Amino acid sequence: MSSQIRENLQKFFVLGVSYRKTALDVRGRFSLTQMDQEALLRDAKEYGVEGLIVLSTCNRTEIYAHTSDMDLVTKLFLSYCKGNEKDFRYNGYTIQGSDCIKHLYQVCSGIDSQIVGDFQIVGQVKNAYQLSENYQMINSFLNRLFSFVFKASKKIKNETELSRGAASVSHAAVQYIKDKVADLESANFLLFGTGEIGKDTCSNLVKHMANRSLTLVNRNVEKAEALAKKFDINYRAMSHLTEEVKKAEVIIVATGAPHPTLMVEHFEGITECKLILDLSVPRNVDTAIDSLENVLVISVDELSEHTSEAMQQRLTCIPQAEEIIDDSIREFYGWLEVTFLSPVIVALKDNLNKIRDKELEYHRAKMSDDELKRVEKITSNLMNKIARACISHLKDHHKTQSSPMETLNMIFQESETK
Repeated sequence: MSSQIRENLQKFFVLGVSYRKTALDVRGRFSLTQMDQEALLRDAKEYGVEGLIVLSTCNRTEIYAHTSDMDLVTKLFLSYCKGNEKDFRYNGYTIQGSDCIKHLYQVCSGIDSQIVGDFQIVGQVKNAYQLSENYQMINSFLNRLFSFVFKASKKIKNETELSRGAASVSHAAVQYIKDKVADLESANFLLFGTGEIGKDTCSNLVKHMANRSLTLVNRNVEKAEALAKKFDINYRAMSHLTEEVKKAEVIIVATGAPHPTLMVEHFEGITECKLILDLSVPRNVDTAIDSLENVLVISVDELSEHTSEAMQQRLTCIPQAEEIIDDSIREFYGWLEVTFLSPVIVALKDNLNKIRDKELEYHRAKMSDDELKRVEKITSNLMNKIARACISHLKDHHKTQSSPMETLNMIFQESETK
């Protein structure tokens, strides 16, 4: 790999926090709302950052960038989250170059997910990519890299068992309920929030409840109504939240807000036992609720430890997925080399054709039409063979030479001395 390509790779980095190093409350401080993400992208564009993608999920908040100014991207990130520079130095990470590319592949394949093989991450990354594209923050490097990554993720999903079986945050929530709630078919459930995780949880819950005793509450009542009609269940407006909290034995919170949405005030006068599953990051269940008698609050991190046998089966598929990733990375590096060499290859072909055309023009008057056609065909084949040989030499020599033009000059000098 040439020095120029290595320099280009070093411009690609990710900075962020994830479940691997950071507790739930700390991840919440670095979580970015949709508005924060859009504002960050606008600022990055204004400051001349070449390419940038913002990913914020319950497991991680990461900024992928292709630029020489890592300090600027770090400052922009910290300006939109509640965590400060000291928090980030202690809890965060920065990965650069080839290591960053490998990390991106592992994230998008589900290998680096809190629940291994959770394929929801692919949709989240695609949404992040689309948002950056809307703000014209996808340069050619990011465009081609993420294209390779999405293709590899699809191949891993289709050709391995990494994402087979039920093992996701929403499934872990339902599995926990099944294991802990004795009267599952008669219990009353409340699902607060109908985003992507809320929808998945709703679907999984309905599969295991014969009496459909599930009520949806959402800030946007139209969305709750649409989901309720799909599964033939009940829905209520936000104004009825306290009433529904009182009725439910199991409450699932998936509001995805940057602040608590289920408050201790919603439990005034309630003495019955309640199981609350908070699927949001940062926490959307008021921490004061944790101290209420007869109320058990379970967080995302606790749910991730409660998975089925599918998890163990998935772990055995990681080596196969890693092979697909390694193959795709090699293809991407090949694309980088061809892209870097393409101007030289075009110049080479142009120079060869000019030499051919000049010679043909010089001898044109001395040949008949039939002779000229044969000579044109012969010289065309000859030029193509020379071009292919030179291009092959360029690609091989480029791995050690710092300058493709130096390699091109060397080829022609060698030809002149022979």
